[in-house]
Amino acid sequence: MSATTAPTARPTRPAPGRRLPLVLIAVRQYRWVALVLVLLAARVCAALLYHYGSWADATALLAHVGGQEYHFGRYANDAHHVTEQLVNDGASLAFQPALLAAIVTAVLTAREWESRRVVLALTQSVTPRRWFTVRWAVLAAVLAAVTIPPVVLYRISAVHGFRLGLLTYGAERQNAYYTIGPVTVAHVLLGVAAGALAGTLLRRTLPALVAAPVLTWLVAGVLVRSRAVLLVDFPLFSQVDGFHLGGVFGLQFYDALPQDSFLMNALKPGDYWGFQIASSVLVLAAAALLTAAALRVLRRRTAQY
Repeated sequence: MSATTAPTARPTRPAPGRRLPLVLIAVRQYRWVALVLVLLAARVCAALLYHYGSWADATALLAHVGGQEYHFGRYANDAHHVTEQLVNDGASLAFQPALLAAIVTAVLTAREWESRRVVLALTQSVTPRRWFTVRWAVLAAVLAAVTIPPVVLYRISAVHGFRLGLLTYGAERQNAYYTIGPVTVAHVLLGVAAGALAGTLLRRTLPALVAAPVLTWLVAGVLVRSRAVLLVDFPLFSQVDGFHLGGVFGLQFYDALPQDSFLMNALKPGDYWGFQIASSVLVLAAAALLTAAALRVLRRRTAQY
């Protein structure tokens, strides 16, 4: 190479450290949302801790009156009362966090378009893909973080009642024990993905606010109705007998969460982790597809500017 020949310039990539300011910006913008979510989670945790104390009264009653009276009699802390209380505690966790995640993500994403903050991002050295990906990741992290503590507390309470034989036998006990766990957090991430897609596709707050939870619910309903979990957790396949034909999509519900009663009633204590992991894998796969769809729509939208 001659002395007068300039070296070929290589395209520069943003250093990994440059992503940190985007994260800090998102955290600062969403700090009040995070505070509200923390307060909501703290309220649920406080209720779970308060109700956990009732297990001692139920245990004392069981020892005093015996199993027959405890399960079929009528007392202040009998099996029906503590099971109903546990089911009500679980109703606030079964699917409400996922719907809330969908609403929050959809509204905040749609506001990015309505306020035309996206146009500002396009004038900077930040791509729209990075701009939104960082925001969605921050929201997912915050929503998952505030969901995990109440899920853990609920599981401690449910396992305690289940192992001591303090719960009634039947569908309520199955729902209370097997429904909530890692898949609850996976549903939250599904809600974030659905909110990202709805907010990017509709770009208006009110339509996105409605569409995001509906999309989250529909995806969860399809996964349950199709019994795809049996293809992942295949030992369950031979245990499930029967198929519910009535209801919306042939489903029952635990609060807003679509359920399959034949599948739930077939579960044994040793099936909990297999069922939870298999369900989480499916839900996360659906969330990944929705996120990919949101990024695809984003690429088309930003090409118009």
